[in-house]
Amino acid sequence: MKKEVPLAICFIVALIYIVSNYFTGVEFLATMKDLLDKWYLSVDAIVVAIGMVNLAQIHGRRVANKREGWLFSLWLMLCMFGMFFVSIFWFKGTTHVGWNFMYKMIISPMNATVYSTLVFYIGSAAYRSFRIRSMEAGILLVVAFIMMLGRVPLGAMLLGGNQAFATAADWLLRVPNSAGMRGIQIGAALGGIATALRIMLGIERGYLGGTGE
Repeated sequence: MKKEVPLAICFIVALIYIVSNYFTGVEFLATMKDLLDKWYLSVDAIVVAIGMVNLAQIHGRRVANKREGWLFSLWLMLCMFGMFFVSIFWFKGTTHVGWNFMYKMIISPMNATVYSTLVFYIGSAAYRSFRIRSMEAGILLVVAFIMMLGRVPLGAMLLGGNQAFATAADWLLRVPNSAGMRGIQIGAALGGIATALRIMLGIERGYLGGTGE
């Protein structure tokens, strides 16, 4: 019964959620869907809290032992708990002017800084990938060359104001890139459906703990 009951609850809840999305006129199903959405938000908040505790344990030990980079761990904990407590006990919500100021002036710039550092890693990976060792690598190099020159003013300047690179880049984005992205999205959707069915039917039991068998 330790596994049968959770599996039955999972199947019933998943079935209600699926049916409620197709039969929107049934009041009972709509009420159950709203309730499940609230439960989802509650579970999501609990997961975030667990993540904060986990981060505090990992970086707390690093700060206590003064390992390499412990100042960064200390800064992470100060920002994380500072934003948490200030938002709850002082701002009391995301509509407060102070919360918006902290988010736009502190958190957003830090996120932008982290993402901007990824450019160097992407550039290094692109340099290794663009070495022409096969026909596919050559196509990748040509496409990347067109995209880079088509998205910056340098391309038009080299052609004396001609927008050939920009036109080619737009075509690459609209046609081959869109087709590839649709294929990836369809594959991801089918994979998500297959995983959801495995969990719903009790084939995948990893969330119960143990080996999932």
